[in-house]
Amino acid sequence: MSRQEHHGCWIKSDHHAECVDFLCREVFNALKIPEIMLVSRKAGHRLYHYNKTNSYTCIYPISLRRCKVWKMYKPYFGFKERPFKLVPDPAYLYLGQSHEEALGHLNYAVRQGDGFVVITGEVGTGKTTVCRMFLEKLDENTETAYIFNPKLDSLQLLKAINDEFCIESSPDNTKDLIDILNRFLMEKKKLGKKAVLIIDESQNLSIEVLEQLRLLSNLETTKAKLLQIIMVGQPEFGEKLDSFELRQLEQRITLNCHLNPLTLKETGEYISHRIQIASHKNNDLFTKDAIKEIFRYSGGVPRKINIVCDRALLCAFSRDVKKINRNIALLAIQELSGKRDPRIGFFELNRKPLFLLAGLVLILVTLIVYPHVDLKESNAGPKHVEAVVHKILVPPAEEVMVAEQLDDTRNAAIEPGTETMDTHPAEERPVVTIGREDLKTLLQEPDAKHSRNTAMKIILDLWQAEAGLKSFLQEIEDHKEFFFLAAKQNHLSVQKIAGNLSLVKNLNHAAILELYIGNDPMPRFLTLVEMKNDDLIFEMEDRRVRIAANDILPFWKNRFYVIWKNIYGYTKEVQIEKNGNSVLMLKRHLQEIGYCDIVLNSVYDNSVKDAVKDVQKKYDLEIDGVVGPLTEIALYNENKSLVIPRLRKVL
Repeated sequence: MSRQEHHGCWIKSDHHAECVDFLCREVFNALKIPEIMLVSRKAGHRLYHYNKTNSYTCIYPISLRRCKVWKMYKPYFGFKERPFKLVPDPAYLYLGQSHEEALGHLNYAVRQGDGFVVITGEVGTGKTTVCRMFLEKLDENTETAYIFNPKLDSLQLLKAINDEFCIESSPDNTKDLIDILNRFLMEKKKLGKKAVLIIDESQNLSIEVLEQLRLLSNLETTKAKLLQIIMVGQPEFGEKLDSFELRQLEQRITLNCHLNPLTLKETGEYISHRIQIASHKNNDLFTKDAIKEIFRYSGGVPRKINIVCDRALLCAFSRDVKKINRNIALLAIQELSGKRDPRIGFFELNRKPLFLLAGLVLILVTLIVYPHVDLKESNAGPKHVEAVVHKILVPPAEEVMVAEQLDDTRNAAIEPGTETMDTHPAEERPVVTIGREDLKTLLQEPDAKHSRNTAMKIILDLWQAEAGLKSFLQEIEDHKEFFFLAAKQNHLSVQKIAGNLSLVKNLNHAAILELYIGNDPMPRFLTLVEMKNDDLIFEMEDRRVRIAANDILPFWKNRFYVIWKNIYGYTKEVQIEKNGNSVLMLKRHLQEIGYCDIVLNSVYDNSVKDAVKDVQKKYDLEIDGVVGPLTEIALYNENKSLVIPRLRKVL
């Protein structure tokens, strides 16, 4: 066995596979390599991972022949550090839409300082990373305690909280610990400081500990809470809060946010973002097809994306390939899936038993669903059996059931026979035509926050939102955060869009335009409710104004907000993926707007993709066959029966 220094450390051996395990261990000990992957080009050699606990893990036999230090792929790809490490490094934080909402909730909670905040999300969706990013952005006027291992009883939790706040935690009784904490919080309050407690992995908290946390929220003055509590956990934590025992705690939760996995588009942006941070330059290292395969495997979960991307880079490095294409991505996925094609699954089984099982199931279904069919009849020949099978398979019972469910869902969400919403509730008001100078004067009257709040109130009135605009939301400083939270409180969606007036007109939803006066950095907001020829009509508190498009352009930087209602309940970008319910709803939606040849099932097939591309082309959107926010808005506008505040009638 020899050692060479060439793009890493090589191990060459002609010994039988049984000897390789021992030989590799000896080499690891001799070289004292802290982290290593064995890669072998000869059948029978094995892939090893040596970690800092001095343990060796044989991953699986592979067909490679050399051993390279894992970290050697960094200079190969030009990285300063590994881009897909699993540690929650805030420097690598990429904010998807739901992550932005979560950060908005956290920032708002600190400013308001009352009630509980709950952030939930599946394993690996970035909850801890968002928390760390939030903590890093807090100023010196905020004291924080971060509990990341909450498998504690009530007494241990109180001690841990006091430890995190760097105050005395030696007493072994609850009362003394709470008294010490209360004095600390009162002192900080007098100094104008805030105190925030964040508990990660909250799903591990017992009901007893959660009740203790509720009691901690009683630490308060006559005007404000002394401690802001933020709980972060997996979805089952939300289910626990719904229990009867925790009804008092549940009533104190003022903000609740769920972190969704990344969409396909966000996955591509996430991968590019991490590579850019690690290499300090833009690098299209992963092809679009590779990103699609990674998204299909990971489901948009950041942690799984990191794992498969890291493995893909290693696979490419071991083959001297500089680009991660679809084949490299599939190879990485195959390795992570246990050395088998992840697409094969159940059908790897011997086909003869499979077909036999299918036949038995078919007969059983026939006897249950069609008890009147007598399979013992002498004339039950091939044609008779074929007829029975045809009756079972056409139409599929599942699809009929799904169609009925969709009908019920749609009827509950949409009022039949209603062609359009009253988008102009104040149409009786006179429409005043104003020019550029009048508009400048008009924009100077309110401040940014007042114009923003007014614009949102008008939009909510157009959508007939029952909750309206809560008073506590009106004090939020960040405008984007305000729009997201105000929409969410009213079960609406919002999208900030960069585009021209043609895009505003195409999307055909009442919109809020972000306007600026001269060099004033603070924006003003107006609600656009109608477009007629080259004129824009805005709804004000007490009147409506008509402005020529050319007069609005000097004040507008092509940024606007569209608020819409997700009537069909799309959970994320709908594409060729696992999102079965959303695909079913999308197909029904497409049927209703004229694509009648689409078959109602949960498969995102070419007919759906072509129909979506057709809508995208009509609305001058990016033609990719993916239903993102803008395409979703366009699809809702296409459906003439939906109750929507439109800028113009759909012909």
